[in-house]
Amino acid sequence: MEQTRTLNPLFDTAERIKEKYNRPNAAQRYAGYFQDARRHRSKHRREARCIAKALGRVSPPATVLDLPCGTGRMYPLLKQLGYTVVSADSSPYMVQYAQRRAETLNLDHSQDRDRFQVADVFQTGFADKQFDAVVCNRLFHHFAEPQARQQALRELGRICSGPIVVSFFSMVATDALKYYFKKYVRRQFIRDRIPISPRQWARDVRSSGLRIEWWILSRPLLSMQWYVILRAV
Repeated sequence: MEQTRTLNPLFDTAERIKEKYNRPNAAQRYAGYFQDARRHRSKHRREARCIAKALGRVSPPATVLDLPCGTGRMYPLLKQLGYTVVSADSSPYMVQYAQRRAETLNLDHSQDRDRFQVADVFQTGFADKQFDAVVCNRLFHHFAEPQARQQALRELGRICSGPIVVSFFSMVATDALKYYFKKYVRRQFIRDRIPISPRQWARDVRSSGLRIEWWILSRPLLSMQWYVILRAV
């Protein structure tokens, strides 16, 4: 943890989100979020469809990094697609939960090659071009600072030889109106789950030495959650 604190004093939201999820009860609470309510289960299915579509040109048994893996929600999907999976998260509690969950699935023998480990998106510790593809789901909407987004993207580009599948929150969606209502009408100071313009996202991508290959919208014009397939320039 000490290493991540010294990265950049501008990474305020990044540090706070790590502290939020690096707690013993965080994994159980996060897992329940997608299991209890019907709309959250529907959200999971939409995300899974977008990720499967984005990985359509990655042939198994490619090695795919899921970072942050959270509680391992996407692990069954990635296994069903035939990949060898490395599940990583900055929270050891999330990693432990994801590994225990995976052990109960008994999907196939290739599970023996899968790994679960703690890794920080800013300094993962993985080798250059170690992965055939990377999935980074539900992380970047937590980063308010462009510097944080750009450094994370540079690190993902360094460790991946193929497509990098990333989600972010776009302001070009009707559910982004809730953010603006809270910020401008209710005068709330919001530091997390912040939508940004696709143009700003494209600038972050270019500044990170990557290029946008393809956009995938989970629910066009309705949902803030957009997916982008990136590659190194």
